[in-house]
Amino acid sequence: MPVTCGRCHHGIEEQFENSIHAKRVNGSTKELPVCNDCHTAHAIRRTDEDRFRLDMDKCGRCHAEIAKTYFDTYHGKVSRLGYTKTAKCYDCHGAHDVLRVTDPRSHLSRANVAATCQKCHAGATRRFAGYLTHATHHDPRKYPFLFYTFWGMTMLLLGTFVIGGLHTLLWLPRAFQMRRELRSAEAESAATPETPASKESPDA
Repeated sequence: MPVTCGRCHHGIEEQFENSIHAKRVNGSTKELPVCNDCHTAHAIRRTDEDRFRLDMDKCGRCHAEIAKTYFDTYHGKVSRLGYTKTAKCYDCHGAHDVLRVTDPRSHLSRANVAATCQKCHAGATRRFAGYLTHATHHDPRKYPFLFYTFWGMTMLLLGTFVIGGLHTLLWLPRAFQMRRELRSAEAESAATPETPASKESPDA
């Protein structure tokens, strides 16, 4: 398939054949993605169209767990909302030239990651690019701090609502009793006639 497409798309085939998705580089025996897995065969669309950029299932078919963590990030959340100008997988990892992050030629290698972020964030520095991109609170083994912080705060929030709700329910009978006592006292006060002394003028 890459050879067939490469007859017209000169240069792209060469990039692909040097990427991690090429059998020669990957060395894997499993089926690896080729052109039609991302671009389809007979319904090819321009890559700058909104429909293409919002179709994030292409990478997720092979990288399901990583794709889930992407949708936990700001980039993923706004993509779900239909915003096309935020970074997608290939904006960071590359499209036809995807390489392992440990490869010095990778878009996300230590030497290149700041320049990759600068494509969208002009003032990005190496420190800016050093955050944990795919960090998720769903993985206690890889990200224990995020996992236990998330669930600790969640339990604190739920506990606050539960205790507050129970306090309110337990206080209701007392509140109703106090209301009845107040109304009773007001009724007694209204029914009690004024004494003669209370009608005298203060100057008398």
